[in-house]
Amino acid sequence: MMRTKTDSNMLSLFYKPLCVAFLLFGLFGLVWLRSNVVKIAYDLRNLEEKKTEALKDGKMLLAERAKLMSIEKIDVAFRGNIQKGSVYADSGYVFPDRVRVIHVKKDKGPESVKAAFELKNRN
Repeated sequence: MMRTKTDSNMLSLFYKPLCVAFLLFGLFGLVWLRSNVVKIAYDLRNLEEKKTEALKDGKMLLAERAKLMSIEKIDVAFRGNIQKGSVYADSGYVFPDRVRVIHVKKDKGPESVKAAFELKNRN
């Protein structure tokens, strides 16, 4: 079965618009895909910021809890001493803010070295 010139013209008229449609579909698909990737990157950044804020809030709450628990323990100790009648104390102490505590390592710096020099007689 041989194809005639009119059959090939009909096929080329069908294939050319189909190829153009595929190219346009692919182009718009790539643009849509890239915009979704950028959107997901922004969402991830926002989630990371929320995570950082949540971790910071968690640390603040833990410090506040530790502060309240230590005050409660001291108040209980004061109440116990007052009930025993041995020591009368006022529980009006002010505790430092545990969130703003800075740990400083003590740097010893250069240390002196003990050295001795002995003279030996060569007699």
